[in-house]
Amino acid sequence: MRPLLACLLLTAAACGADDPAPTVAVVSAMPGELDPADDAADDLTIVVEYADADADLGGGVAAVHDCRADGIVTLLDIPPIASDPAIAEGVPISGTLELIVADVGAIDPDAAAPAACADLGAPAPSATSATFCVILHDSADNAGPGDCTAPITILAP
Repeated sequence: MRPLLACLLLTAAACGADDPAPTVAVVSAMPGELDPADDAADDLTIVVEYADADADLGGGVAAVHDCRADGIVTLLDIPPIASDPAIAEGVPISGTLELIVADVGAIDPDAAAPAACADLGAPAPSATSATFCVILHDSADNAGPGDCTAPITILAP
């Protein structure tokens, strides 16, 4: 298996409260088919919408779980989103994150989905498709409820 590399592109819109966990909803995942044997066709882009009631999502991480096997998690650092005064005041923020998981590899799937994926309703792992689940952790390490992509076709090597 090639290592999973990742980068994060961010667009955000600032939109006040305690220290609640951020929420996430997968908007799209492209392409619908990945070819681990082709470097030009093995990168996945997941677009998510987030909401954070206290503006401290920046400085946290987006954990992208490859639900084919336990322990295949890409951690993407989330750069600062809100200003220091907005964070101090706990201003709610919401926006869109574009998460890029580069070099998705061919792996032998586990018999059952990892706990993080199963808890979110991801299907059983398959050799011909993969589901990716995203969980956001804010800078205080509060993890919100995650969301998953639809299954993505994985071409045989």
